[in-house]
Amino acid sequence: MRSYLEGKKLNKIEKNKAMKDGLLLGSQIEEFAKIGWEKMDKTDLELRLKWYGMFWRPKTPGKFMLRLRVTNGILNAHQLNLIASIVARYAEDGSCDITTRQNLQLRGILISDLPEILRRLKDADIETIQSGFDNPRNVTGNPLAGIDPKEIIDTRPYTLELENYLTKNGEGNPEFSNLPRKWNTAVAGSHDNFLLHNDIIFHPVIKEGELGFSVWVGGILSSQLNDYAIPLNVWVKPHEICNFTGVVISSWRDGGERYKRPKGRFRFYLNEVGVENFRNHVQEKFGRLIPDPGSIFSQKPRSFFGIHPQKQLGLNYAGIHIPVGRLSAEEIQDLASISATYGSSEVRLTEDQNVIIINIPDKQIDSFKADPLLKKFPLIPKTIAAGTVSCTGNTYCSFALTNTKDQALKISKELDSEIDLPEELKIHWTGCPNSCGQAYMGAIGLTGTKARNADGKMIEAYDISIGGEQGPNQKIGELKHKSVPTAELKNLIKEILIENYSAIPKTKDSSEKFIALKQIIGWIRQLGKSSHSP
Repeated sequence: MRSYLEGKKLNKIEKNKAMKDGLLLGSQIEEFAKIGWEKMDKTDLELRLKWYGMFWRPKTPGKFMLRLRVTNGILNAHQLNLIASIVARYAEDGSCDITTRQNLQLRGILISDLPEILRRLKDADIETIQSGFDNPRNVTGNPLAGIDPKEIIDTRPYTLELENYLTKNGEGNPEFSNLPRKWNTAVAGSHDNFLLHNDIIFHPVIKEGELGFSVWVGGILSSQLNDYAIPLNVWVKPHEICNFTGVVISSWRDGGERYKRPKGRFRFYLNEVGVENFRNHVQEKFGRLIPDPGSIFSQKPRSFFGIHPQKQLGLNYAGIHIPVGRLSAEEIQDLASISATYGSSEVRLTEDQNVIIINIPDKQIDSFKADPLLKKFPLIPKTIAAGTVSCTGNTYCSFALTNTKDQALKISKELDSEIDLPEELKIHWTGCPNSCGQAYMGAIGLTGTKARNADGKMIEAYDISIGGEQGPNQKIGELKHKSVPTAELKNLIKEILIENYSAIPKTKDSSEKFIALKQIIGWIRQLGKSSHSP
């Protein structure tokens, strides 16, 4: 047992982690491929495989999810074509999701194929190591790094340095392979890179003429607590970010909660210790800390959709909309093709589950706009679809209580046809309180739950939060509606958009129908309350 676990009260998961580190499974993957998942040790199958990005899914027994690491969300055409070939191997069982951490999740993977897949990915400089469970997750950054006219610093060298540090150059880092819970790291490159939902964020700040990073800590979106990170009052030089991150993580690793699992996240440890005490503790291990002069944030994050000039003269980037972030093998190949045909064979993934094609010359813009793929993945999506973000949902995930992706796609299309919204608005869907879809960050957030209908039958429903904002006055959304049945969702969201966000019904007829429907829903809710009164 590792020294930092001695004397601690451990829950069942922690005991299994202490008994055998997930990184040790690497030498057994070939064996697992031969014997099949049915003959694997249950804990290796359901827990430790996650250290190699391979997730057992009770919803689809034997068909695994494989999570990649895509540092800073950057992929080239060769890597995309490789990923497409892996997904294509599984026909209708195969699919790919862009995640809210700028990476990809592949579905339908068979354990018999895993050794070969990992070799092929590694040959293409793609890793899966420590991409799941209680490990440091994919390091995120500015999706426009290196091409952004507004960037303060190019995040690519720093996200890569952190990625290599946290995973020991992709081989697996035992220093960080047994954390109390997951750990999220991000590096901002401009004032509108709003990344305060992460455990640690390095935000570029100039102090006395020198460029460094302000440190924010403790962002959390979870079943127990939703809150943005807070400033640690620390400014570090660029070459110090890995050492500083290591000190912060190891302090929490050694002192964090290991028995009550929901309380294991870093923010709970930070709250318990106190920010000032934690800062003093870090200073003892790291050395003298320089006070933070303060971060500056834009009023709101930029929209990447459409074609925009890069800081390189004559070149442009194009943000295209991938509805709810889901891709087929053919669509991944198509993205690789247009990136090579019109750009420099490089794409960027965004936290909003969309794609950016970079380095498009001015002379290629008209041809690019005419490409048939843009009819499916538009440059300028309608405003509600544009801001819709969704977790996997219960199609694949056993934690999810609702079918988020299909419902988000359907309702966003219907609302875009019925109302006009002045500008893109963040609407985040998550299938359970674990909040992979980051519901409380959204102007409207939907968190999956269950409710009983009039017949007493359990049905899919959502808790709805309103008012999440990103920017200098960042705030988490407030829970306003509980257990709203899926059948009532569209009209309630429409009501919220009209009353809170200046949406306008497209026709007089639809406006009148909406007002009438709103009255009916109000009567039904009032009758429901009356029927439950004593």
